[in-house]
Amino acid sequence: DLIVDDTVLGHLISFIPLAPLHEPHNVAGIRALQALLPDVPQIACFDTAFHRSQPDVAQTFGLPRALSAEGIKRYGFHGLSYEFIARALPQQSHRANGRVVVAHLGNGASMAAMVNRKCVATTLGFSTIDGLLMGTRCGNLDPGVILHLMETKGLSVKDMTKMLYKESGLLGVSGISQDMRTLLASDKPEAQEAVDLFCYRISRELGSLVAAASGIDALVFTGGIGEHAAEVRRRVCMQSEWLGIRLDPEANARHDIVISAGNSSVDVLVIPTNEEWMMAHHAQTLLSL
Repeated sequence: DLIVDDTVLGHLISFIPLAPLHEPHNVAGIRALQALLPDVPQIACFDTAFHRSQPDVAQTFGLPRALSAEGIKRYGFHGLSYEFIARALPQQSHRANGRVVVAHLGNGASMAAMVNRKCVATTLGFSTIDGLLMGTRCGNLDPGVILHLMETKGLSVKDMTKMLYKESGLLGVSGISQDMRTLLASDKPEAQEAVDLFCYRISRELGSLVAAASGIDALVFTGGIGEHAAEVRRRVCMQSEWLGIRLDPEANARHDIVISAGNSSVDVLVIPTNEEWMMAHHAQTLLSL
């Protein structure tokens, strides 16, 4: 987290090629506020910072070394949300410093594994379309599919970007909606297929993250879907019983903080995230130095 000055702004501008869909808007907002309120300090809080504790091997792609040196690596996102959960977890579970997997499930979705409340692996990588199925984003995808579509259908980079970011995910699979509430309420098979795929991908990634953390002591659901969609939590936990997860159906239906059953070897919790509080905390900390 940094106080934005000309040097920091220059660095932010240099990052635009790494995040062309997001960084220009961030820079534009900073410049607009500088013009309107030049004496008001601005703080840059990085959504990737929490994931810097990952080992190098977890951040590296199997690409030529020169590309990795240029910054092509797994950055991870939703870091402010994970940081908030890491701070809040000790008040809810005595296993907070153990092996914890957090599922941040919303229109944008990702998961992260923490050990001693530090990130060791996460599902999002270089961009925000990796990992889990999301509202309109595809999640994990064989890059060969992209090459195939560009070659056989003549799709441009702009066309592919629109498809992968705006037309895929729950919306693309269902053809109905990107809203999980709408899909859960629908009796159409396409809606069911989208929900099934969403939950399946979470369960698959859960197994991968448990491997990265060498086990699991607690599973935390957060984000709009994670906090409110009891059916999604139920399905994920049912598919993950091999890990020792046992769900308390009544607690889950009530959206209690602790939703694991008494015989569960893994604590399962629902903790609302608060990224805005996290950013305010960082700003107050920096400005009080």
